[in-house]
Amino acid sequence: MTENKRIITIPVTLKEVCDYLGYLVEEVEKDEVVKRNIIRLIKFSDSYLQGAIGKDYPILDERAKQIALLIISDLYDYRDLDSKNISNTTRKLLNDLELQLKMEMRKNGTK
Repeated sequence: MTENKRIITIPVTLKEVCDYLGYLVEEVEKDEVVKRNIIRLIKFSDSYLQGAIGKDYPILDERAKQIALLIISDLYDYRDLDSKNISNTTRKLLNDLELQLKMEMRKNGTK
């Protein structure tokens, strides 16, 4: 019996994120906390894109990469989630995520 599982891939690499954020990859590699945060956000951006576009979204498409980079950048910059200081983009992301999770729960028969 085979299960339909998506091959684990990522929309952007650590190097692409470092370039986008203006960090040296070597410095991020040395700082385990920053590295873990960026890797978590890369995985998060993949989950977000799967929920927003579909499980088989075109990972190599530059538009998907740009969306991932924007999500990562915004969430990295506003990672403390102080409600007075989060950007409109982050607010929209949070609303989208809530809706995605609600829809997935309904689809799976949980409320």
